[in-house]
Amino acid sequence: MQLPQIQLHQTNAQIGLRTTRPVQEIEQLPAEQSIQQVPSTMNIDRKPGHLDIDQEQLWNELNFKNNSVFIEDMEEFAKQELMEAISEISQEGDQLAAIDKKTDTINAIVTSKANPGPAEFNIAFIPSYGSVKINYTPTELSIDWKKGGAEIQVTPHKPNHTYTPGKTEVYLRQMQSLQIDFVGGNINTKS
Repeated sequence: MQLPQIQLHQTNAQIGLRTTRPVQEIEQLPAEQSIQQVPSTMNIDRKPGHLDIDQEQLWNELNFKNNSVFIEDMEEFAKQELMEAISEISQEGDQLAAIDKKTDTINAIVTSKANPGPAEFNIAFIPSYGSVKINYTPTELSIDWKKGGAEIQVTPHKPNHTYTPGKTEVYLRQMQSLQIDFVGGNINTKS
């Protein structure tokens, strides 16, 4: 006797995935930059030095006097000589006035004039030390700096960003199925 058999054919369900990739775009524009250079400045104020040399005393001591100084010196010398002469004459007059004292006044006056005393002399360095006067005013230098610099202006740009998100779609690629077959003899269900 042949037993009937049941045959099962099964097909599994299959799903499929459709994926769309995400898209991202970034565009960055460069920043705008402006640089302005301010130069440094320098001002120099210079007053030149000055040298004064006064040689008037030197020339006077060497008897190379200018006219006004020479005239003043001669005037002073003449006054001094006049005063000495007046003094001497006055002394001689006083001596002569005292002739009654029975002194040899005239002989004394003649002897003093005939035999003058030794001349006075001195060693002098001509020109004397310090006869040339030097005055020096040094140079004055004033430097004024003004610092420059750089003025920088920057305008940044934001990035342009576009993003399209990706997606995944799930679909049924194959439906499941179950097929049942009866193979074999005939089954008599009427017995």
